[in-house]
Amino acid sequence: MRLEHPSVRRNGAPIEITYDGERIAALAGETVAAALAAHGVAAYRHSRDGGRRGLYCGMGACFECLVTVDGKASQRACLTKVADGQTIRSQPPAGTPEDPLVPLVPPPVGEAPEERVVDLLVIGAGPAGLAAAEAAARRGAAVVVLDERPQSGGQYFKPLAPSHRADRPTDRQFRAGLALLDAAKAAGAAIVQEATVWGAHAPDEVVAVVGGRETVYRPRRLVIAGGAYERPVPFAGWTLPGVMTTGAGQTLARAYRVAPGRRVVVAGNGPLNLQLACELVEGGVTVAAVLESAPRPSPAQWREMLTALRAAPGLIGDGARYLLRLRRAGVPVLWSHGVVAAEGEERLEQVRYAPLGADGAPGLAETVTVAADALCLGYGFIPSTEIARALGCAHRLVEDRHLGYLATEIAVDGATSVPGVFAVGDGVDLGGSKVAQARGRLAGIAAATQLGQTDSDPEEGRRALADLRRAEGFQAALWSIYQAPPPRLDIVPDEAMLCRCEEVTFGRIRAEIAAGHDSLAALKRNTRLGMGRCQGRYCAATAALLLEQATGRKRAPEQYLAPRLPAKPTPAGAFAFEKPEWGGHQRAITPNLARPLEDGPLPDQEAEILIVGGGVVGSCLAYYLTQAGRDVLVVERGDTNLQASGANAGSLHVQLLSFDFGAKAEAGGGPAAATLTLGPRSIALWRELETACGADFELAVTGGLMVADSTAGMEFLRAKAALERRYGVENAIIDAAELRRLAPALSDGLIGAEYAPQEGKINPLRATYAVLEQARRQGARFLRGVNVTGIAAVPAATGVGGGGWRVETSRCRIRAKQIVNASGPWARETGRLVGIDVPVHSAPLQMIVTEPAPKLVGQLVAHADRHLSLKQAVTGGLIIGGAWTAVFDPARRFNTVSRSSIEGNLWVARHVLPQIAGLHVVRAWAAMNINIDGAPILGPVPGLPGFFNTVTSNGFTLAPVVARMTADLLLDGRTDIDPTPFLIDRFG
Repeated sequence: MRLEHPSVRRNGAPIEITYDGERIAALAGETVAAALAAHGVAAYRHSRDGGRRGLYCGMGACFECLVTVDGKASQRACLTKVADGQTIRSQPPAGTPEDPLVPLVPPPVGEAPEERVVDLLVIGAGPAGLAAAEAAARRGAAVVVLDERPQSGGQYFKPLAPSHRADRPTDRQFRAGLALLDAAKAAGAAIVQEATVWGAHAPDEVVAVVGGRETVYRPRRLVIAGGAYERPVPFAGWTLPGVMTTGAGQTLARAYRVAPGRRVVVAGNGPLNLQLACELVEGGVTVAAVLESAPRPSPAQWREMLTALRAAPGLIGDGARYLLRLRRAGVPVLWSHGVVAAEGEERLEQVRYAPLGADGAPGLAETVTVAADALCLGYGFIPSTEIARALGCAHRLVEDRHLGYLATEIAVDGATSVPGVFAVGDGVDLGGSKVAQARGRLAGIAAATQLGQTDSDPEEGRRALADLRRAEGFQAALWSIYQAPPPRLDIVPDEAMLCRCEEVTFGRIRAEIAAGHDSLAALKRNTRLGMGRCQGRYCAATAALLLEQATGRKRAPEQYLAPRLPAKPTPAGAFAFEKPEWGGHQRAITPNLARPLEDGPLPDQEAEILIVGGGVVGSCLAYYLTQAGRDVLVVERGDTNLQASGANAGSLHVQLLSFDFGAKAEAGGGPAAATLTLGPRSIALWRELETACGADFELAVTGGLMVADSTAGMEFLRAKAALERRYGVENAIIDAAELRRLAPALSDGLIGAEYAPQEGKINPLRATYAVLEQARRQGARFLRGVNVTGIAAVPAATGVGGGGWRVETSRCRIRAKQIVNASGPWARETGRLVGIDVPVHSAPLQMIVTEPAPKLVGQLVAHADRHLSLKQAVTGGLIIGGAWTAVFDPARRFNTVSRSSIEGNLWVARHVLPQIAGLHVVRAWAAMNINIDGAPILGPVPGLPGFFNTVTSNGFTLAPVVARMTADLLLDGRTDIDPTPFLIDRFG
């Protein structure tokens, strides 16, 4: 349904598109979402559970409105403009020769991305970003503004799209937005539309996709003005097509003159919902009800009302006019009411709502059901702090606004804790458009001053500061007037979705918390919460509050999901640039990365066997030792399975990696070759563990392919395969034709491969936790937040059972007869506590994962001459790695990705699997890997009776076998596999 207005006329040429085979009329200049909504279409992408999703956020943050446009997968309907003759479908391409993944952007040109040096870079073109750009540009700074949207103005101004034209602005909001945009342009600011920001690797290294190409901006100063997104409001049915945010409904109505539905319910908290309801009524839409969760304003709030009236009389007047118009139109405005459920089959058909008590609980006995084909939800916002967090800007937790959220700590002029970086607007903290503009002007002035520009209008800063104080007073008064009851997550039904992208329900999350997975990081690893395309925007705040309410443990900024790049899914093909190769792993320092959830004192402990390290090796050890009836205590200074093990990509290797053979190999390749007997044994043990734990590890022995694209590469593979066969590894050298038969999606430029049928993949998140839980059921005790600080041998006369060890930790003392050092990258640090050098180095590595794709490759894929590990997960995402180096940030004690490694890794991946160019990168992450000499270190330490090491590179593959061998040596003094090549003695 298209909305009519006497001052607005259609400006775009009539065109035609097809959607799932149906011909649909559209207007040039409007988005796919607008064209479909005008035609009454609400259902877009297909979810894994067989359902459908529709337009939700309307601003490109939720990735629910994905469609395939002319073969290009995962295009956001809310941002993608229509074109005559477009073929649009709700299903993604099949990835076959007949229906391939079409490249999303042109192939990169040159040897490196274009770099642009600029005085000031502004990310975001809403009220704050435009104000900052205008103020700085007027003072002489060269300013570039990056805007993801087709038109500047942000969520607040929502300018009229090119599909329509108005002889004059139809209201004060449109007029103010156009004036600010014109002022920024007149001052000389260059505004780049439809620019997707990958993220910021440093204040002077901001990466974006502009015109389909990677562009690196090198600003001397940076202003982040990313705005906010509407907070999630989960209830039964909130994922149905037709349920959307108020912002999405308003974008359709104001920018594209399209109704979200013919019969609409508007629900939420605040006057924005009244504005939308009025705009819909004026356009001819039936608004069935407006549900406001706050109580009706009372005379007792006269002070707040007077403050708001004095600060912004126009806005208060607008609110009064909205209420009057709705009353005249017969639209019920119900205070202290909220949605109970959205219901329908293919799309929304009806809404159930009820009155809310002061505690937020709905009066279910008074539930009302009303027919509706659209439900617009506006319950407040959450700042988009992703880029500021990735840069390391300090943040604080705001607990007293709805779900709670992280806010960037700033000075009055927007300066953050990172020099040269400013953050302004609702992307910092919630304050509304007036606060955003005032703070933006102050930031623009401050940035220009730091750049050495003369302040040509010193009075503007004083005016902006006065405007800021006035706007902050207005906003505080408005929030007081519209004070809503607290969110009641405890009454959300178990079947309601918490994580929309990964389809994780409240019931699943509650069960995981009850099972002891009581941190956001643990929930993410166990359920995939926050791993989808929206990257946690629409689930993390809800889950954080749910955790606090369930555990009684207060939320803290450092316990939120770690910031990951890209800031939003970005075309993989834009970042593929060839990089030089190198040998092995690049070693780095091994810092303490733990962020313990618990740090209070514990009672002193006693155990027969103490395992230091709660990763996959420690968990497997605990399983085997408790299976033998031993008393086992495992201590971990962070949380279990959160470091190297929990960030593993899940490859199960049998053949040697390319850098473990030949000239690139550590120690000549001998130690790595000695491990060849372990791989097949360990994979067999993984199968046994999967059965014993009664859990699905997503373990699949699919075979591994190490491909080559040159004659020299094939000769390398032949020599490597011959060595591997001498150690009992099954393999075969195959030609191009056989390679095509096994993996038809791989590049035609590959001339052959080594095929190792015993290789495969596993879900490292599920597997480690399942083994850990089974060990616990068998009697193992696990203590987290326990950092071992001292280990001393106890004389035989006083030890536990004679001899043994006294262990000092951050939370308690421990007496143990035997100790196993299973500290992974930190094994050297643990070894020093007993006076030995365990020659283990850390190597921070990074991985990349794409959005879900059709079945492209079944095998584990590597390359003979290049660093590459590639496989497809059960969820469809391609996991791309291969020992590409990450970066450790000492200021944050945090591993982060390297742009150079991202580019090089994606180049190799696309070279091997060309259809990667038709996918988006969803996230990249860094983790601490283990680097030894190519072989594990396990077994007893000479001169230290009762002290054992168990640490291995290629740790996930080999974890069960090295744990089994260590358990045998500890229990019986022998093992059926000769441990000699793996003892610490070999280092002399």
